[in-house]
Amino acid sequence: MTEAAVARKKKILIVDDTKDILQVVSRRLASWGYEALVADSGEEGLRLAQEQGPDLILLDIMMPKMKGRDVCVQLKSHPKTEKIPVIFLTALGLADHVKAGMDLGAADYIVKPFEPAELKDRIAVCLARAEASA
Repeated sequence: MTEAAVARKKKILIVDDTKDILQVVSRRLASWGYEALVADSGEEGLRLAQEQGPDLILLDIMMPKMKGRDVCVQLKSHPKTEKIPVIFLTALGLADHVKAGMDLGAADYIVKPFEPAELKDRIAVCLARAEASA
């Protein structure tokens, strides 16, 4: 890997229909040294994932029109985005919800409300895992 690649800020795409979540999480990501991309719908998230090639995607499940699960299925079925780790970041916290999300190919599943330190740690683990398997 080149020095430029090592020095490049990791891009994280946040897909959530709640403006407050987009603002809070994007500020946190920036403070942790990541480049935050935001999308307020599943459709916008898919477009940005294709165009920007983020290193990781934080994806809400409950969104109008296109649900997060559908976004994840489309991401995992496209060669350009299939290897991008997806962390579901959602209020749906039952064991069945977590299992369903992981069965779709998610790298992790975090239930809202969440602790920022937990989010930071889980992102770091997912990014390290993705880098190791690249």
